[in-house]
Amino acid sequence: MMSNLKKNVTYLNRYRQIAQIMTKHGMGYFVDQIGLSRFLPKGRISGEEKRMPKRSLAVTYRMILEELGPTYIKLGQILSTRPDIVSKEYVEEFSKLQDDVEPVPFGQISVEIEKELNRPLSEVFESIDEKPIASASIGQVHKAILKNGDKVAVKVQKPGIERTIKVDLEIMRSFSGSVGNMMAGRSPYKPEEIVEEFAKAIKRELDYNIEASNAKRFGHDFENIKEVKIPRIYDKYTTKRLLVMEYIDGVKVSNLLKGGYGPEERKRIADIGAKAILKMIYENGFFHADPHPANIFVIDKDTIAFLDFGIVGKISRKNRKVLISLLVSIINHKSAKIADTIISMTNSQLKNRDEFVWDIEDLLDIYLGKDLEEIDVGEFIDKLTTVSKQYGIKMPQNLVLLGKAILMIEGIGRQLDPQFNVANLTRPYAQKMVKEELGPTNIIREWFENIADSGEMLIGLPDKIDNIITNLGNGEFKVGLSKNTSDSLSLHFEKSINRLSFSIVAAGMILASSVLFMTNIGPKAYDMPIIGLLGFVISFALGIGLIRGIMQSGKL
Repeated sequence: MMSNLKKNVTYLNRYRQIAQIMTKHGMGYFVDQIGLSRFLPKGRISGEEKRMPKRSLAVTYRMILEELGPTYIKLGQILSTRPDIVSKEYVEEFSKLQDDVEPVPFGQISVEIEKELNRPLSEVFESIDEKPIASASIGQVHKAILKNGDKVAVKVQKPGIERTIKVDLEIMRSFSGSVGNMMAGRSPYKPEEIVEEFAKAIKRELDYNIEASNAKRFGHDFENIKEVKIPRIYDKYTTKRLLVMEYIDGVKVSNLLKGGYGPEERKRIADIGAKAILKMIYENGFFHADPHPANIFVIDKDTIAFLDFGIVGKISRKNRKVLISLLVSIINHKSAKIADTIISMTNSQLKNRDEFVWDIEDLLDIYLGKDLEEIDVGEFIDKLTTVSKQYGIKMPQNLVLLGKAILMIEGIGRQLDPQFNVANLTRPYAQKMVKEELGPTNIIREWFENIADSGEMLIGLPDKIDNIITNLGNGEFKVGLSKNTSDSLSLHFEKSINRLSFSIVAAGMILASSVLFMTNIGPKAYDMPIIGLLGFVISFALGIGLIRGIMQSGKL
């Protein structure tokens, strides 16, 4: 009883706080519309309080999010990476949200660290600085030295943060429906969907094991790239609420933008950062989705380090193909092809497809006559996302994050070097990806995968036919087949399907072997590709076996 009462008081106080902060910033009308005014002391909004602020709504909402605290700051930061959900004005304004907040006293933080380590600090650390080197909404970071002398950064969640976020998420869910009714038709995304997507994202950020896993994958991807440093993770001391990683001694790019290094060094740093992001996207298919200036450190003029791996993006093989299709279509000015690719990829049902094609045509005019190296992929995806949103199309999240990541790294690059152009650096990566996806090796692999899939389907087909016949015989529909007829039919199907399987495999091998002969790749004998030659031999044997079986049976 007491526990429920305490919970109710907590929620009531938070509702009141949200209503008061929004009203203070001139959003009384909105508070009234979504039913929060009943939590105000007077229980209603006065006429004066319903007046909209003179400043822009984007600025107003940014100020409200800042004052509402960690959960709402995180919401704004995540929305700043999603131009498919909010307009450009909000993306730019929410990007200003600072995650630099008052730290929790070390006395409380040390208790949290010891709780996670399950031992005293003195058993793990030779020393640990009481003053944090960074304090964000969810956690704070302290510099420390391990017993073996390694310098580390200790990232620990603030006490009670999970509880705070849980309460805020439940409150968001409670009024998301009312917000949805007010915004009906303005966006393909419903507020309820945005809240649930945000809930998943912030829960991932609350699990430092996920960030540690991401960091280790980036570390593996860049282990042979000396210009890029990824901090080492100390698994032994890392938990869901505690992350211990290698300490990076460098300068934030955000500080470097204010001054430092000469023009040549700054140009070099911009190139290293951009190439690292492009490698993540085009080669690794796993990229840092929030590469803002505070998350990139400059160790020296030839080395940078990435930090904060809570938000990442992934490019699947399917999305790689979409990206290639878009690049080729941009170069060839194929607006209808781009439209159909987007519609198919998003499973959208458009009644006004022709209008969508025309809008993409207008967008493509910007790139008319340009070569691959002149196309800014990030800018194009960003503009395509904006156009798609107008037609109620939800672009895949990872594709949106990809465009945003390229735009962010290009923004940093231009601040470091006014002549910086990420499109010039994109060409070799994009060309390599196109070559790999459309090259003979990948085509052959896909053919064999398709053949294997078809084979599995065909092998299982006789059993499925047996099941269908059995079910029809036992069910409401009566089929006049005797058991002998059924067995004979099944056997006939099985033989036919086996022959069809052989035909598909033989045809696939002939095609693959032909590609190998045309491209002339792989080891050779008598100036002929051995693998291709072997493929023709096996195909010939399969063909002979198939013809022999047909001739013996006298029928297909």
